[in-house]
Amino acid sequence: MGNFRSVSTSTKIINGRKITTKRIVENGQERVEVEEDGRLRSLTINGKEQLLRLEHK
Repeated sequence: MGNFRSVSTSTKIINGRKITTKRIVENGQERVEVEEDGRLRSLTINGKEQLLRLEHK
């Protein structure tokens, strides 16, 4: 059985901010990434939210 990968992307403009949601399913593992104006804001793997290290400038 080969590797399977499905990627679904949606982009919305909310209050002037660009919100991009990517849903990636690969080898039975689901990953959902939410970006706001190009910065990763949320990461969920198999339904469990992951902690992100936020960089401050």
